[in-house]
Amino acid sequence: MSSQEWDSFAVNLAGVLTRSPPHTVVNLETGLRSLGITKAENGLSLCLTDDVSTESQQRLRDTGWAGPDSDKLWWYRIRGTGFVACRDIARTAGDVLRSVLEVTSPGTVQAEGWVDAYTDMPVPLGQLRACASSPIADEVRVLLSVAELLLCDYPWLVAAVRYRLTDPQESHTLGLWRGLLDILGEPYFGGLGVLAQCDWRQRADQMRELLQRLPSHPESLSWDWFPEFLVSTAGSDSGDIAEALLDRVGTRSAPLGVALVSFDTEGDDYAVAFVPLAQVERLDALTALAGHRMTTLPFASAGHSPPSTMP
Repeated sequence: MSSQEWDSFAVNLAGVLTRSPPHTVVNLETGLRSLGITKAENGLSLCLTDDVSTESQQRLRDTGWAGPDSDKLWWYRIRGTGFVACRDIARTAGDVLRSVLEVTSPGTVQAEGWVDAYTDMPVPLGQLRACASSPIADEVRVLLSVAELLLCDYPWLVAAVRYRLTDPQESHTLGLWRGLLDILGEPYFGGLGVLAQCDWRQRADQMRELLQRLPSHPESLSWDWFPEFLVSTAGSDSGDIAEALLDRVGTRSAPLGVALVSFDTEGDDYAVAFVPLAQVERLDALTALAGHRMTTLPFASAGHSPPSTMP
């Protein structure tokens, strides 16, 4: 395998690490072996089990590794978390994959990652592939364009969306569009948390919590009106309450330069997110190109009906 492909792999990995928050953990898996990467507040580290040959142990020592420790792990640590530090740790990881773990191709390396601490944005890192530019179907390309707009602050996650949309082991029995909504949806169901998935039967306080957890939720959006809303809608049909709540939030978001948008789920639930007003037109066009519909709330002014709340 050419050094150029390994260089590409290292650059991609460095990009993931640079944009990931502190406490990110990445496992680079190949067969039964794995190489761990941890990003802390002030540095990065690699860890490897001591099950390596004598020759490889000497190579690790010669390149600055320490170990094995009491847990029988080899460690390589560097200070800093900027791009240079992430690039250096990524290159070191690539060298170990090739020379110690004897990986012949970066395309066989799978990366599983997460954030080992509280964060507003969970970071499942999906799979890194050196051949990330391989051809994809037109439908997937459009869906990825939708994802890129919704993930504009987290571009490194688009690769994870692509992998999950195209992975043959992923089951998208309801179609790729619904698959995309699930991938971008609630972390509780394995999603990235950039869409709030609200059922019309949910209580208003539960829907508010889902909206407030969105990374796109405007900091300046006030909920002072919410207690009065609960009183005024007490005893109303749950579907009417859900619609009224989303309408109210959409109305209050617009003056802040943000739209609350709802994506067609082909069901009786909502998939909503806050989007900068400047991006609404393009996002609406891409959604239509994918054969689906996006509504900018409130529903009445958008000229669309909310999802059916029929049992």
